[in-house]
Amino acid sequence: MRRRLAAVGLAMALGGLPAGSGADPEGPARPVVARDTPPLGVPVDALAPPARARADVVLASTVFAHRVGGIRHQSREDVFRFLLDHPDFAAAVARALRLGQYRVSPREDGYWGDDSRGATGMIRILHADDERRLFHLEGRYQRGVFPAIEGQLLVLLEFRHEADDQGGTVVESTLTGYLRLDTPLVGAIAQVAGALSRPLVERAVERKVRRFFGTVARLSRWAHDQPEQLLAGLDGHADVPQDETLAAFQAILLADRPPAWAQAPFQLVPSGREDLETPPDTFTGLDDEAAR
Repeated sequence: MRRRLAAVGLAMALGGLPAGSGADPEGPARPVVARDTPPLGVPVDALAPPARARADVVLASTVFAHRVGGIRHQSREDVFRFLLDHPDFAAAVARALRLGQYRVSPREDGYWGDDSRGATGMIRILHADDERRLFHLEGRYQRGVFPAIEGQLLVLLEFRHEADDQGGTVVESTLTGYLRLDTPLVGAIAQVAGALSRPLVERAVERKVRRFFGTVARLSRWAHDQPEQLLAGLDGHADVPQDETLAAFQAILLADRPPAWAQAPFQLVPSGREDLETPPDTFTGLDDEAAR
């Protein structure tokens, strides 16, 4: 029972992370769920003191740890990183495009998040480098008639972009989560039958991860294939602040894109005006003058 409830907390947090930036919009490649407790993957001693203290609290009393890998989808690296670094903006984009109902608001030391499915709490970035982000989530999950579950979670996102065979790029991601429960009742129940629910735990986590990355994949594919259309959906939308962040996102989306006129077929005579008289051949006239 403890692991089942722990899985709810872990899956809640994985599903509540803001969409960042995928395989096809139908869904990313099927994740691979690890069965053994995985190592963190980031040296805790290398973290800044406040971040290390938060990580130590979770790792010292982890009741559930899980890794989901093999997640691949089309992605432009600069767009992916921008959305990771602006989770409040990423959540607003997901709402505007009707890809999710995540709400994320900046706070003094992190972000307040609400996944609209019962999960609320603080999100803090403890570590960031070229291929990793370590998040600390602290909050509660309450759904239906079940009692609220409070806890803390470390989530390590590892990602790597590579070229595909169609001239674009794909990203391969791995998510690792470590859960500490702060609800005493859950801790007591946990002693009863934790080992019996491992298959249920794995299925719950995988469903949440697939749902979250399905959102990521759709947004990423849209940004990859039709950035102009994506921007049109954000222009003037009430959920998306029309400020410098949107302007910076637009610049990244349209970087290296040819101007609109370059994508239209070249015509000497405007379309629908074939009746116009052909202009004099200026160059022929110059040649005649030179010949004389």
